[in-house]
Amino acid sequence: MALLAPLELAEKDKLQVLQRLDKFRTWRSLDEKRYCLACGKVISGEQIQVIGDTRGNEPLRVICPTNGCHSIPMDWVRPTDEVLAKPMLAAERCDVPAPHLQDPTPESSTASR
Repeated sequence: MALLAPLELAEKDKLQVLQRLDKFRTWRSLDEKRYCLACGKVISGEQIQVIGDTRGNEPLRVICPTNGCHSIPMDWVRPTDEVLAKPMLAAERCDVPAPHLQDPTPESSTASR
């Protein structure tokens, strides 16, 4: 199955899609941020990818924008101090690198390879 390319939507439309498809948290703006539990990145509503078919042949879905991460809204939480501290504490205890807490960008995801 071929991967679907992210849809290019107007900001208003993208916000409406996020509000409709994220049954777990309320979105008031695309500037809001979420912490992805799957990849450990902080992502914004603007960065989140909407995939599917606007003609109704394929359902719309929202996924994490991080390269290789296809998490969905149930995997995203608000990036509170408590949430962001847990991976750091776990990394200190296990002597492993902490997850990256910067915004995913094409430059940063390809530069680390």
